[in-house]
Parts: sequence; C-alpha cells; structure tokens
Amino acid sequence: MQSQGYPRLDHLVIDGGSTDDTLKLLREGERTGCLRFVSEPDEGLTDAFNKGLRLAESEVIGWLNADDLYAPEALLTVGRAFAASPDAEWATGRCRIIGADGEESRKLVTAYKNMLLRHFSLRLYLTNNFVSSPATFVRRGVIDAVGPLDERFKYSADYDLWLRLAQRSKPVLIDAELASFRMGEGSLSITGFADQFKEHAQNAREHGAGHPVAVAVNALISRLIVMTYRTVMLVRRLRRK
Repeated sequence: MQSQGYPRLDHLVIDGGSTDDTLKLLREGERTGCLRFVSEPDEGLTDAFNKGLRLAESEVIGWLNADDLYAPEALLTVGRAFAASPDAEWATGRCRIIGADGEESRKLVTAYKNMLLRHFSLRLYLTNNFVSSPATFVRRGVIDAVGPLDERFKYSADYDLWLRLAQRSKPVLIDAELASFRMGEGSLSITGFADQFKEHAQNAREHGAGHPVAVAVNALISRLIVMTYRTVMLVRRLRRK
C-alpha cells in the first residue's frame, strides 16, 4: 500500500485463521498503526468480505483477495475520481488478469471486458459480468443502503452486489488500470468455474426484471463459456498424455 500515494488509508485484513507467519506480519502492522485485522475461521470468501464491510469505517470501500494487487497510485486515482463526482455511488476501472508467475495472461478476455465496460448499461451488464471486483470501489453509505454481499453465493456475490448497485446508478468509469486479478491453478475462480457461471445466470434472473432478452443472453453465454473451458481443459489433458 506504500505505492498508493494516498494520504489516509484504513487497512483492514480479514484472515481466515492462518497457521503460517501471516499473524506475525499482521501483528507487526497493527503495532505500527497501519492496519487492523481479524483472524478467525469463517464460512468462506463471502462471509469474510461481509466481516470486512461491517468493520470498515472509510467513506469509500474496496477489497482485494490475498493474491490480487493494486496498481501503483490506484487508490489516489480512485480518490480523485470520487472527489470529481461527489454524487457518484460507485466507481470501477480496468483490471489485468495475471497468472501465478505475475505475468499478464488472458489478454483477449481483458480486452473484451474493457470494451463492454466502456459501454456500461444495466441491460448490457445483465448479459455477463464484466466489472472486476479488485478495480471497483463503493461509498460506505451505499453499501448500508443496498445491503452486504449475499452469502447464498460462493462465487458470484460480487456480481450480485454490482447488479444491485447498477439498478440504482451507473458507476463512474475510471480510464485507468487499477488492479491485477490473479488467476492461477487452484484459485477459487478456476476450481469453481462451472458453478460460478451458474450463479451468474441466477444473479441475472433475480435482478433482470424487465430485461428478459439480456437474462436469456446471460444464460446462453454462461453455458458457452463453461463448454469452451471444459473443451480447453480436455485438450490440455490429452496433450499431456
């Protein structure tokens, strides 16, 4: 966070009960006054996020998974965007996908999402999730108004929340790369790939009143993405043999 250039940051770490050196590092950070933390078992990622939301005190809230990264001065850029749009309820920007080695991957996916982001509307957003959570920020008061993440969803609680926000207002679109999302083998996004897109289709159904075509497109896209992914994985396994 030292690369962010932002004068006042509230660092809040929600740890699921680590048994390695994580707690030692967190206690050192707590002693310096640069962060607060909670370390205890949780009911999964959505439950951990909601703990953080309940404890967060800042006017603007964002969150990162353990392996994700903010770009240098990303939070300063976000702060300026909210200052320039005082009525904005939420903001989002571009996000790279990186692998376990830190190198950028899936550039075509990123380009596709960025293209859709430039044309954001609720109807378009109902067709598929192109908002990246590490690059998305929300005002505290809006979270209080729409409610926390829905713990029914293991993989797509963020999409459900962004849809609730999109029903209220469009996000401020920040024309900058704000974060990197790490997608490595064994990550939640990979291990739960099919279930993630089933949840996406459910999110669209639940929030898509008045937009039946967009909801149907979401269901179709979700099935096609899962079929394509399974085909790619099958081809890779066959090549390894």
